[in-house]
Amino acid sequence: MKAIKFTLLILAFLLVSCSTSYTLQSHEEEVIKVNAKIDSTILRIISPYQKGIEDLMNEVLTYTLNDLDKGKPQSTIGNFVTDLCLNYADAHICVMNNGGLRTNISAGTITRGEIYQLMPFENELVVLKLNKKEYINLLKYIGKRGGEPFSGMTMTINKDGRVIKNSWPVNFNEGDHVRMLTSDYLANGGDNMWFLKDKKQNKVGIKLRDAIIDYCKNTDTIDVQLDNRIIVLDDE
Repeated sequence: MKAIKFTLLILAFLLVSCSTSYTLQSHEEEVIKVNAKIDSTILRIISPYQKGIEDLMNEVLTYTLNDLDKGKPQSTIGNFVTDLCLNYADAHICVMNNGGLRTNISAGTITRGEIYQLMPFENELVVLKLNKKEYINLLKYIGKRGGEPFSGMTMTINKDGRVIKNSWPVNFNEGDHVRMLTSDYLANGGDNMWFLKDKKQNKVGIKLRDAIIDYCKNTDTIDVQLDNRIIVLDDE
């Protein structure tokens, strides 16, 4: 027996004349306890599909020597995702957000299910072209947030998040633009990346999660380390 509790709202409407307008006269709220037996027929129908999904999610894709953890100013999980994404597009840099990476992955085998937990969203990879002002806004954004996952550039910030030093992936004086790889969620201004909103998006043709899965399937062993792509100075 399985009890399911839910709230049933009973709404009474008064029909006025022949119009399509309704007036709410009263409502009642009542909690009703529902007892239902498990339907063995339904279980037989869904069981093969459930097993198939479980087998798929338990598939081992690769092996990681180190824990892939979230954190700031940089993280092994952030470095892992942004580094691998650059293999799937012609871009100078890749920038993601900590909030979009939903979990950690412990050292050892990595399953398909763990990648779905890491990236449960249907985000697509897109490339944006940034001019100098937009690139500087991106650096300021990362600095103020105390770091976000990125690859293809370096930066130094102080403890307050002010950018002290940064790399220039292109020569802006020659009219070049930085090709930035990111998710369509961030490209649409998500997570307060307002300076990216309404920019032309060049779709890569692969979802972020699928890129991670594909990379893992084709990489025998993963060894991700923290590096000096972002440095925080305490004395500045």
